[in-house]
Amino acid sequence: MNILSIDNITKAYGERRLFDEASFFMQEGEKVGIIGINGTGKSTLLKMIAGLEETDKGSIIYANHVVVSYLSQQPEFAADDTVLDAVLKKGRESSRSYEDELREVEAKSMLTRLGVLGFSAKCGTLSGGERKRLALVAALLSPSDLLILDEPTNHLDADMAEWLEGQLKKYTGAILMVTHDRYFLDSVSDRIIEIDKGKIYSYQTNYSGYLELKAAREEDMLASERKRQSILRKELEWVKRGARARTTKQKARLERYEELKNADAPVLDSKVELESVASRLGKTTVELLNISKSYEDKILMNDFTYIFLKDDRIGFVGKNGSGKSTLMKMIIGEVQPDKGEIVLGQTVKIGYYAQEIGEAEMPPDQKVIDYIKDVAEYVQTRDGSISASQMLERFLFEGKDQHGLLKKLSGGERRRLNLLKVLMGAPNVLILDVNCSTHLRCA
Repeated sequence: MNILSIDNITKAYGERRLFDEASFFMQEGEKVGIIGINGTGKSTLLKMIAGLEETDKGSIIYANHVVVSYLSQQPEFAADDTVLDAVLKKGRESSRSYEDELREVEAKSMLTRLGVLGFSAKCGTLSGGERKRLALVAALLSPSDLLILDEPTNHLDADMAEWLEGQLKKYTGAILMVTHDRYFLDSVSDRIIEIDKGKIYSYQTNYSGYLELKAAREEDMLASERKRQSILRKELEWVKRGARARTTKQKARLERYEELKNADAPVLDSKVELESVASRLGKTTVELLNISKSYEDKILMNDFTYIFLKDDRIGFVGKNGSGKSTLMKMIIGEVQPDKGEIVLGQTVKIGYYAQEIGEAEMPPDQKVIDYIKDVAEYVQTRDGSISASQMLERFLFEGKDQHGLLKKLSGGERRRLNLLKVLMGAPNVLILDVNCSTHLRCA
């Protein structure tokens, strides 16, 4: 039975059209993953289905009595609510039923599994990652027919992501999710929908099957285009020989030629172009000498020594809270070690890409081009001097997009733009604080 029907929806922000009479449906019990390049409208689609945004045209129709639970990409909680009350979505009354007691036990179990241990802590004291895990537990606990998840594996380590994978596999309701963790998507989903240039395409398969079917669809499009160009060349030769629309047959042939000539060629997704943008790096890079760091009784590292070499590619792995981000922040000087020494070479120029981007780092009313020009108007690459505008084009920010405001960017576009800003500083040591379950599991 269909629980959700999306019929010819259109959605635009100014001149930017995300959906153009797009349609799809969901049946009960389906587990559907949404695929699309940054800025295509994945999160916007989830918000429209959850009732948080309106369509410009078209309709979103639920079956009778369908209950929806929604996990947003950036959840918010009342600062004074405790962790447990926020998850249970109500205060703990003095008189509670047996079901309430069971639900609280389950909530505590899930929170513990996801590393949120202070049940009485105020939500206002939590980090962004803790708030996301808190919201994930709240979504899983809410009885629903459709569970909508926007980036559920963000801020989860590999063990947590594996636990969530098991939870969703045995979930009896329908699931609609956006995630960049391809391993997770491949394991959980049984259907993929792709948002591409305003349309929605459905593939009755998991992510691996989708890759094969998409390749076949693109090859069909390219084959059709090759056929169109071949016919067009022949018709063009006929036109050049002096074709005249004197007869009905010739007139129809000329009209077909005009249709072929004016037809749009298939447009394939562009890819980010990364060039070698870096300053000269000397022999000494980064040296960690007998460093120790702890917070109260929690020891993150003790007497740790490591010397990074010039061409090293190092990955930090570990459970949430083990000190990965803290180690990175010590290297850039944002956090000081309790003991030991961190030595940076004289030529070291660090570029730091952070997990979370706040309004202070990305002022919402600043233009995209100005955000990059704040670092440099030109940068040296192997191709010579490249302007900020040209670098933006290589990072898929074309023409008018460069003069749009930061607040209009999607989450993925913001992260891509922030990476470009880091690279525009021409660092020779690049530190990327990214989610390990999303990137390492898919590498």
